[in-house]
Amino acid sequence: MQGEFKKIKLSLFEGESKEAIESWLIDISKYFHIYDYTDKLKGHLAVYQLRGKATLWWEEIKTVRKIDEEHVTWKEFQNIFKDKYLTKRYYDEKQRNFTS
Repeated sequence: MQGEFKKIKLSLFEGESKEAIESWLIDISKYFHIYDYTDKLKGHLAVYQLRGKATLWWEEIKTVRKIDEEHVTWKEFQNIFKDKYLTKRYYDEKQRNFTS
């Protein structure tokens, strides 16, 4: 079974629709649940999966917030990522759509 899990590939993130953003975060979280990586390695792997506009965003945020990418953890990355892509406004709108 473990050999089968090794075939699972992390999905790339390019900064698409809100649903795709949330889906990517869920997918990568599931992937990390399978493997026993350190929080720091998870952070590095998540950053490595960014492409296009998302890469540009990350490079800018690193500079502005003076983030040392070598020490960013998965938890830190998730918080920064959610602040940018999955705001309270997004979840409020999603809840309104769900309850309508």
